[in-house]
Amino acid sequence: MLRALLIPLHKYIGLFFGLLLSVTGISGSMVVFDRELDEFLAPETADFETASALGSFDLAFANATAAVNNGTEPTRIALGRHLGAPHIIRFPSVPGAAGPLEVSIDPGSSEVLAIRNWGEYPVTWFYSLHLSFLTGEMGELLVGVMGFCLLFFSISGIVIWWPKNGAWKRAFTIKTNGGPFRFNFDLHKTVGVYFLPVFIMLSITGIEIVWHEPVHNLVAMVLPVEDEIAPTSVVNEPRQAIVIDELADKALAAYPEARINRIYLPRIDSDPYRITLTHPDDPWTEYSVTTLYFDQFNGELLDVWDGREKSAGTVMLNWFFPLHNGDALGMVGRIIVFISGFLPAVLFGTGLYMWWRKRKPAKKPAH
Repeated sequence: MLRALLIPLHKYIGLFFGLLLSVTGISGSMVVFDRELDEFLAPETADFETASALGSFDLAFANATAAVNNGTEPTRIALGRHLGAPHIIRFPSVPGAAGPLEVSIDPGSSEVLAIRNWGEYPVTWFYSLHLSFLTGEMGELLVGVMGFCLLFFSISGIVIWWPKNGAWKRAFTIKTNGGPFRFNFDLHKTVGVYFLPVFIMLSITGIEIVWHEPVHNLVAMVLPVEDEIAPTSVVNEPRQAIVIDELADKALAAYPEARINRIYLPRIDSDPYRITLTHPDDPWTEYSVTTLYFDQFNGELLDVWDGREKSAGTVMLNWFFPLHNGDALGMVGRIIVFISGFLPAVLFGTGLYMWWRKRKPAKKPAH
């Protein structure tokens, strides 16, 4: 009864939303290796010798500000994943631009390599396509709907696939000599079942990224979740000259084995400096669950958020984003997510072919 209901739903929802889900998946694959792809497509952003050590952050900000020279101040620096990758300093977007202004920085010499607007080079275009179908807020909601669609396809697909009469071997294999229809049918079901755990993970984590607060509240109903801290700088005159390199040294002194991931600069008087760290025992490389907050007037450490020491619900929420982009499982995880992004297109193509073949009238026998 349930299977008979799910078959037409699986088929027609797939025909209706399959193309959009394919676009979401392929664009997602393209941003799994976002920085590597960007450095390949725009070699001028990585035109330097691999650094032997990190250069001065203060010099990098000063050089970037002078190069931009439009009256705005930098808002953050995202460090390269290694000493052969550029830092990215971000500035507020200029009027008419698709996104913030970004300056690529040599990590060793702190010299400017390139200045670009986010959203106007290929990798950021793939980001916009994946996050919102290039259509803004409504597109983001539609991407969230795609997450629910993928979850439905995963659950309904396993019910439809479940072998009858114990025919397990046939359920896990592809018959290559049974004709085009049989090949497409077997490819559709085996791709779906082999990657079922990945599809479920991507759908749930994708839903959380789009609807973070509702999912946060749902998790909090089951598991303890701490509220995020929000320390503020205390206005203190006269303002002391803050050296960002010294704040970075303080952060690394607190966690000597860690690596700085990002540094966020204050935007208003109550904002602190924020430095995020990645630890050697963290399963991810591009993500941080530890943040140190420094007063922007005197440079004193205000507070520390260490997500590794929080409750089960908070730790669970920390895993959603790095699981979604594969970073949580290192290079292996990124490769799996990269491959998985192309598979909705395979499932849509094979499903579309089977639907077309069933609708195609049989040839009349020749007299």
